[in-house]
Amino acid sequence: MACAGAATSDTVRLCGVEWPPFTYAENGNIESGISFRIYQEAFRRLGMSFEAHALPWPRCLRLVELGHYDAVIDNADLEPFVAGSHPTASYPLAIYVLADFPVDDFSWDFMRRKRIGMVRGYDYTPTIAAFEGWRPRYFTTDEQMLRVLQAGRIDYALGDLYSVPILSERIGIEIKRLRPLVDSTNLYLVFNADRADLMRRYDAVIGQMIEDGTLDAIYLEFMPLTYSDVMRLNDGTHAGFD
Repeated sequence: MACAGAATSDTVRLCGVEWPPFTYAENGNIESGISFRIYQEAFRRLGMSFEAHALPWPRCLRLVELGHYDAVIDNADLEPFVAGSHPTASYPLAIYVLADFPVDDFSWDFMRRKRIGMVRGYDYTPTIAAFEGWRPRYFTTDEQMLRVLQAGRIDYALGDLYSVPILSERIGIEIKRLRPLVDSTNLYLVFNADRADLMRRYDAVIGQMIEDGTLDAIYLEFMPLTYSDVMRLNDGTHAGFD
């Protein structure tokens, strides 16, 4: 699939990063995962097809802003993009350390002056973005960040509850999560502002898919939680994550 050019009237162009279990990529294309399956069904109901390319996060954001792609996969509802009222994922974030690290608890005061791995260009929550006490070291991907944690060049990594355990098993690193959770936010398929009409039609279909149980069923293909379970866990209290 080509990575440039405007979308046709019935083909939507999406970009994002590999973020298991929501997106899995192969040869530069996102080809499976929870979010992929949701879009597959949503655009089928709209009578449209879609392309989904795996790109570095900052590049994806820029290309959607410029209109070369129509939407960003699994992003927070932030300007300059537009999103509907129905999130399709959540982003619960925690601090991860090596399994033998002699600390189990997270606190903001404890993290002051600590070196922490983060991914360049990710839209972290306002609470995280506002904290200036730690010393971030930025990486291109979550997997690269975990490999540096494994090598002992950082002591802490900020990652989400879904992909980090999958990626750590893939690369063979034993880790643990500090408790409690740092923060969480809802995620959406966010559109270029000029595609607001498409966003509204897509969002209406997502609402139907929530009501008829389709999103619950898709989630269960990939994890032992339904969409409804995840949204309840991400209600702002983080109850159930810890």
